[in-house]
Amino acid sequence: MLVSLHEALRRRIHDPSDLRNDRGATLVVVIIVMMVLMVGAVLVGGLVVNTASSVVSSRSTAQSRAAADAGLAAAIAQASGADADPCGAVPAGTAPNYTVAVACDSPGVGQVTYTVTGTASGASTTLSAVYELDGLTPPTAGGPGLFYTYSMGSRLNSYVFDSANSEMGIDDFVGSAGVYASLGKIACGTGSVFPGDIYTKTGDMQLDNGCVVEGNAYIGGTAVVNGGKIEGSLIAPKDVGHTIAGTVGKIGGSEGNVFVGGTVTLNAGTVYGSVRAAGTGNSTLGSGTIFGGFTYKGGYGTWGTPATTIVKGSITKNTALATVPLPEIPTWQDVDFTPVNATTPPQAWADEGYKLTTVTGTACNKWSGNSADVTSVASTLTSRMIFDIRGCSGNFDTNAGGANKQVKINRDIAIIANRWYLSGTKFSSADGQPHTIYLITPDSKPAVAGPQCNSPASASEQLNDSMVDPKIAIYIYTPCKMKFNSGPATFRGQVYSGELEFGGGVKVAFAPRNIPGYDFGEDVDPWPGSGGAGTDSLGNLISQRDVP
Repeated sequence: MLVSLHEALRRRIHDPSDLRNDRGATLVVVIIVMMVLMVGAVLVGGLVVNTASSVVSSRSTAQSRAAADAGLAAAIAQASGADADPCGAVPAGTAPNYTVAVACDSPGVGQVTYTVTGTASGASTTLSAVYELDGLTPPTAGGPGLFYTYSMGSRLNSYVFDSANSEMGIDDFVGSAGVYASLGKIACGTGSVFPGDIYTKTGDMQLDNGCVVEGNAYIGGTAVVNGGKIEGSLIAPKDVGHTIAGTVGKIGGSEGNVFVGGTVTLNAGTVYGSVRAAGTGNSTLGSGTIFGGFTYKGGYGTWGTPATTIVKGSITKNTALATVPLPEIPTWQDVDFTPVNATTPPQAWADEGYKLTTVTGTACNKWSGNSADVTSVASTLTSRMIFDIRGCSGNFDTNAGGANKQVKINRDIAIIANRWYLSGTKFSSADGQPHTIYLITPDSKPAVAGPQCNSPASASEQLNDSMVDPKIAIYIYTPCKMKFNSGPATFRGQVYSGELEFGGGVKVAFAPRNIPGYDFGEDVDPWPGSGGAGTDSLGNLISQRDVP
């Protein structure tokens, strides 16, 4: 077409008559040529612009993806290493620009999801990566808390924590724990409230209806939550069958996980976190709800309700699933009391301002029987005092009808005795100031590991509505049994005993102390209170995908 137009134009230029005759037509032809050329130029220009725009867009997308990859790499790097926390927040990045959102099932059990968004030149790329959380890195074990006992001798029914009259919360104390029990079974029912974590080294646990653990439960034997409640997590690494027929965790809580070394049976139970069963046997998802995920090593079965209805998170088989170890419960520490002489205490006590009175003969009458009147010897002291009454056959005994059951003190005191039998005794401050009473039965054989309770040492009791005033803290140490009895009774302080028994309810307040010359974990970093289950390590990549 362009050639024919060009030829017609040439003829007209060389033929003047034609030019004269067709001047209007020539102008039209010229205009048409110009329009065609302009359209062509526009088309070529548009093609060039679109190509350049496509190149810029592709470069922005590539840069945003690179930024997202860099964010994921940063998250993985932060989650790796001995002291790292895979569930910790990851700082946003600049140059490249990215943000990382971290979502854990909760510390201790399950999976972690990193959602990373990278941006560059107006483009953004979001990717999601899901990793396993492998085991726990146990923090350092702490010292004894409210109760430390080598053996648990009975159920703790109607055991109530008195936070209002406590010096501090269990979780605020270095070496925090509600109850440590090396041996024996922790069992409780209606009205029992444990204010922190509970531990057994080899013993079992049974929480019946009405029993609440406000922290974590670290159980060396079989764990049965039979209508009771653990507000933190349950860690039970023994390869046996464990049962959840109560509640683990709480709505909105950061924990609430179950990690067992064997199998688990969910029987009308509720777990607000995730469940991991590291045994090779078959777990049972009978009834109830697991709000997190369920990871198992062996297999599992149901009672008819589909597992996907019971488990709200993912259900994952992991043949390499490992058990989570228990924290190391502090070993029993032997306490001796060997004075320099009858009036000079051991140096550690003297360094803290204590003097010594060795009680013998008729002076023993102030400590037991109808003539017992401890207030008369302890309410007008001029310094801290230790009363060594091991030479008194009656020991410290207020059970007699004529005994003065009011024990008032105006200084810190320590009573070294083979036993005490406190019946209806009321401990209070003579001057209105806070004071401490140490009740100590020294270990019978300090050179032998574990508690040694040999005659004349024997079991001690607080019973018949004995009361401890909020101004007083009592630290009990005995390698023998310590028994609390009677519902209206109160106790304030700490107990370190060879065996612990509750014959009835008692209201307990926490006031931490340490025996001079002995370190029961006072300077040791504790396990985190309220169910601090330690820190997971980052495991295998489960999935990775782009998020639209």
